[in-house]
Amino acid sequence: MDARPAHPYSLLRTHRYAMLFFSLLLTVAIGPLLETLRFGRSAMEAFLAINLLAAVFPIVALAERRVLFALIGVALLLRWISAGGYESPFVAVVAALGWGLIALVAAWRAIRYSLSSLRIDAERIYAALSAYLLIGVCWGVVYAAVARIQPGALLSGGVVPPQGIAMGDAIYFSFVTLATLGYGDVVPATPAVRGLAVFEAVIGQLYLALLVARLVGLQTAAHSR
Repeated sequence: MDARPAHPYSLLRTHRYAMLFFSLLLTVAIGPLLETLRFGRSAMEAFLAINLLAAVFPIVALAERRVLFALIGVALLLRWISAGGYESPFVAVVAALGWGLIALVAAWRAIRYSLSSLRIDAERIYAALSAYLLIGVCWGVVYAAVARIQPGALLSGGVVPPQGIAMGDAIYFSFVTLATLGYGDVVPATPAVRGLAVFEAVIGQLYLALLVARLVGLQTAAHSR
């Protein structure tokens, strides 16, 4: 009996978290490099939009997925308005909160999926890793929004960047904070950003510790059956 090739949509559903993980990883890796190009900021915005869509796609509940897709549309519109020169702190904050909310919901769903079965396979590992990357991207978007409202909120090399903190730099700072590397090239300079940075660092360490413990527990339980 001839084996029929798998339908592309079926492959997409089967490996949805693997594709999300590599999409996020690509964005994190090339984000700061894109900022050096003339079209870098627009490309970075496009990458983030693709990541949001990829993060929402794995959610099984159709109604929830539709609501999040609608929120993505609103968030993209607000970011486009903000990036187009409409200097409104309210628009920047609402857009950042929208992106952050969607990323956090997607991260929570990814965590639930990764821990929903005793059988730990590659897709569930990718879901857990994707949640970690979503947390970093989410905080990066928030840092960029705060720096746009308060140009001195983040310092680069000890001074306020003349053109502000770009999205790629904000995401870079977010992951340096999440992993508690503390390079010191970009530093928070206001109480609000310092509070966000501390909270992110704590979340990152707790997430890794609790996730590893939970996955090891599930794997042990599966072998003991």
